[in-house]
Amino acid sequence: VKKRYAGIPQQAVIIFINMCDVCQVRRSFHKQPAGKPIVSLGFLTRLQVDLMDMRSTVYDGFCFIMHCKDHFTKFSWLFPLKSKEASGVAFHLKNIFYTFGPPRILQSDNGKEFVANVILNLKNDWPELLIINGRARHPQSQGLVERANAVVQQMLGKWLDVNKTSDWPSGLGPVMLSINNCTSQSTKKTPYEMVFGQPCRIDHEFWLELHKESSTNDSIVNEEDLPGSFLQKLNTVTTSVSTNINDQSQISDETSTCISSIDSHMILPVKELTETSHKRIRDEAEKNYIHTVERQLKIYERALKKQKSFEINDIIGLKIADVDRSNTAPSILPCKIIEIIKKDDPFNVFYKLATQDGIISELFSSSEFMDLTQTVSSDLRKTDITQLANITFIQACQIFTKFKTNRPCKCIGSCESNRCPCKKRLIKCCTKCHRGKAISCKNNI
Repeated sequence: VKKRYAGIPQQAVIIFINMCDVCQVRRSFHKQPAGKPIVSLGFLTRLQVDLMDMRSTVYDGFCFIMHCKDHFTKFSWLFPLKSKEASGVAFHLKNIFYTFGPPRILQSDNGKEFVANVILNLKNDWPELLIINGRARHPQSQGLVERANAVVQQMLGKWLDVNKTSDWPSGLGPVMLSINNCTSQSTKKTPYEMVFGQPCRIDHEFWLELHKESSTNDSIVNEEDLPGSFLQKLNTVTTSVSTNINDQSQISDETSTCISSIDSHMILPVKELTETSHKRIRDEAEKNYIHTVERQLKIYERALKKQKSFEINDIIGLKIADVDRSNTAPSILPCKIIEIIKKDDPFNVFYKLATQDGIISELFSSSEFMDLTQTVSSDLRKTDITQLANITFIQACQIFTKFKTNRPCKCIGSCESNRCPCKKRLIKCCTKCHRGKAISCKNNI
């Protein structure tokens, strides 16, 4: 520009770029502010469920990991799955429900394995169960279990390296025990303590001493053969420490101040309990949990105050997920605001959006927007929304980017004939076609 033109101020260049539709839909999306924290007081008030894809390291037919996590205690359950069929997911959910009781809220993404009738039929056995499915391409709606998935994968990888094996289904048990015995930053307690009211019984020195005793005395086989000193240690019960009444009153006061910002359906009624060590642990954890939530709420409200307020017919942009676009396609979906929905909370405002191809069925908040009000977008501004049909956000993104997903062939041969779907469509096989099963593929060169 400097070589061909002179006397053009930088502000004029910025205005030109802001009004360029092609430039704006390829901008880098800003980092979203912290989302509104989810508040769930009590064990199994909210249970989040997600699946981890392990098809790159299939072992004995197991391809997925089912991860369930309680939102309050951070207690985790891990199960290996051979497929994403809803029947397998429902089987493990019932196992948890019959062992620990059903949760008040069951939250998951909108995958087919979670919206099938097998999952919805859980309400037949537990009518008060509330099933919530997150929005497509929005993992932040259940960020707790999404972040925990990365921790599980890291710990599982370390366990496989230490034990020099590829049997990852056998490593889920040790990983689950380790996660449930790690202190949570929000509650300052371990999930195991909060659920069972006591630390995990890992008395290494006690069992080491017993092992030495048994190695010198081969007669120690049954419990009757144990020395009296070991039986006395084994039957020792830790006494609970009484808590201060003032601390309890302080917890109740802080709980009441935070209740105003919590939806009433998220909280289970708390019954009067006797003073036990388990109650003391949960009360202390609840106090720390509320402190964390209040801090996150302040950050969230501070971020919302900095957000720009939009009006009807304003042009905004939504981020297109990488799986819905090619490398050279636009990364921003231009939309027009057609309706503003305000809740009781002044910060709780949602927007109904439309594109040139249809009205998006989902609702969005301003924190997910990129401001495109300065763009021309003449075709979008002139669009008659009365003639548009309802479409999903994923459909809107794929229509705008003209993106067509290629189904993997999953062949186990060399893919040299037209029996391979990829070869027949004259396209190359990708990494998703074989997942390490067919290293002799001739169609990926």
